Amino acid sequence: MNDKLLFHAPETFKKKIDILSPVTGQLIALSELDDKLLNAGVFGPGAAVMTNSNTIVSPFDGTVTKVTPLDYAVELQSTAGLKCRIKYGNNTHHLHSAQFQCSLHQGDKISTKQALFTVNASWLKQQNVNNHCIMTVLNATALLGVLPTVRKYVEAGEDPLFSLYI
Repeated sequence: MNDKLLFHAPETFKKKIDILSPVTGQLIALSELDDKLLNAGVFGPGAAVMTNSNTIVSPFDGTVTKVTPLDYAVELQSTAGLKCRIKYGNNTHHLHSAQFQCSLHQGDKISTKQALFTVNASWLKQQNVNNHCIMTVLNATALLGVLPTVRKYVEAGEDPLFSLYI
């Protein structure tokens, strides 16, 4: 799936779709994270944001397809069919979803900029959990690719985290 991660825009494409960042912070490449599954492309291409934010918002209108409290993650499907995974931190299973608050359930409708879940970023940092939020595309096979933004800093619900090319 990492073969769908682009380093520049394709020369020819039918459509470009910007996907908003779910958190505010500094952009970091997935390859910079110490996570073998992400680096192997198991969760697809995407980007990460180093953040101190406690609130993770929806990057688009759609539906919640999965909530995984132990993983501090949600999976969403946009109204156009894009499937994404948004995860906060790494190696969180031992925390037993402490300081993870999510009132959403599978099948719930969501709108752009709606709060998906909250965490206690300061507490997680004290537990040696890296304060980064990772967003990956789970169904990238139909895409030409995913191009992370060239911005160094992104605002939640305002700036694109990455662009999809079809």
